[in-house]
Amino acid sequence: MKYILSLFVLLSCVCYGNPNRQFGYMGYETTNIGDDIQAIAAKRLLPKNSRHIDREFLADFQSRAVVPTIVNGWFMHTGKAVGLHTHHTKKPTKAWPPSSSIDPLILSMHITGSAFADMFSPEGVEYFKAHAPIGARDYYTLKKFQEHGIPSYFSGCLTLTLDNPYKGKRNDIIYAIDISKECVEYIRSKTQSKVVEISHGVPGNIARNHKARLRYAQGLLNKYGRAKCVITSRLHATMPCLALQTPVLFFGSDGGRFHGLAPLAHHCSCADFMNGNYDYDVDNPPENPHHYLKIRDDLIEMVENWVEAKKYE
Repeated sequence: MKYILSLFVLLSCVCYGNPNRQFGYMGYETTNIGDDIQAIAAKRLLPKNSRHIDREFLADFQSRAVVPTIVNGWFMHTGKAVGLHTHHTKKPTKAWPPSSSIDPLILSMHITGSAFADMFSPEGVEYFKAHAPIGARDYYTLKKFQEHGIPSYFSGCLTLTLDNPYKGKRNDIIYAIDISKECVEYIRSKTQSKVVEISHGVPGNIARNHKARLRYAQGLLNKYGRAKCVITSRLHATMPCLALQTPVLFFGSDGGRFHGLAPLAHHCSCADFMNGNYDYDVDNPPENPHHYLKIRDDLIEMVENWVEAKKYE
């Protein structure tokens, strides 16, 4: 009877796949809660039993079963930066590529210059090509992939796929996220609405607690989802606000890691905003541009199709 039951389970997996297969997403111990906002975006598109895998330790990750994993975000802290811009107490054996225990869907990826040597090493390039096409978060990164002959495309940021449970339930609060005090006071002079300052720094007491970091990040998203308006220098306040349909003004230009992303939102420099060279009425904020919608729809469809395929491999 035990043999028959085992055979039945085996045949069920072959015929119907494994709907309970565990998936993975990037986890963090960084100093930037924007990383965890990206983690929330990935996690919500995966089955409920998904697990986090530390971005800085992808190469060291081991699992008895291969874990299909969304590999997205800013890459990455290497060498001395691990423990300097993160809260890790040890360093990984190597930065890139991930271990064979990870079966990656690589999309919405930005690669910073300090990681080029590791990620575009011969081994790194070979790994990218084996898992291509690769989704670049910005055109700067897309160009780097193409320079190394890696099949790739512009995917935009995964945080564009977030949903807003508070849609239509807005308060009278303007959130000023990581902008200068001078700019905050200028905003206050232009509105009767409450202006609340927020930082995307990670509180020290939750820095190494993955669940607490996600709760904190979700708390920020809940605030942004109900806000009258958000004004920020942070990409991972801007892109989520587009998805949440919260009016947002981004202090950033269309270059570097923002290339292709800044134009999705109303954007300018802080100086131009304060000098009146960019017309943005914080008391009656304009609707966000809709250019992001196709990117959002394409990302959701891609991840959903990938999840279904991996369940039944």
